Amino acid sequence: MRAFGESLLVYRPPIDTKAAKGFTLPADNGFKSKALNFLTPHQKWGIHSTYSDNLLMLTLNRGGPVVWLSEADAAEIDIEDNDWIEVYNANGSIAARAVVSQRVKAGMVMMYHAQERNVNVPGSEVTGTRGGIHNSVTRVCPKPTHMIGGYAQLSYSFNYYGTVGSNRDEFVLVRKMKHVDWLDGEGNDSVQEAVK
Repeated sequence: MRAFGESLLVYRPPIDTKAAKGFTLPADNGFKSKALNFLTPHQKWGIHSTYSDNLLMLTLNRGGPVVWLSEADAAEIDIEDNDWIEVYNANGSIAARAVVSQRVKAGMVMMYHAQERNVNVPGSEVTGTRGGIHNSVTRVCPKPTHMIGGYAQLSYSFNYYGTVGSNRDEFVLVRKMKHVDWLDGEGNDSVQEAVK
């Protein structure tokens, strides 16, 4: 561990994940986009036995997926609080409501982890399928120094293989959604206008 400089806690810049495939920008929807650092803090409106789709938790939340961004970044790309936004990169896409907050540092966007996909999630303009979750724009990058020793610290669980959150430190593009398509064929879709 010392040979790799891992004996003490120190700042590490985001890793270059060497994208597995090239990223093609999606079709222009008329709104500006901005590249931001994507983080996934622990779940805010739920605990392990009471999930965010529980009625009690829904009264604390907005009843669906939300992504937090700073007031400065939101103003720069014409996003207002509660607008439908899309967060995307080469790994995938997320469709969620914007929470514009002074508590979020400029240059980053965050989505609390474990927001369920079963309530109030429209289709993604980028993928054409139902909008994703906090893991949709990340991918697992196991850290080699945490695999040494032959102990049980490296383990498998559903949809996750690794020991640290380095895979959660990603960069994404954020933009306002133009067409909010519920993919239900019932005509409940809407169009968001540009900020005047």
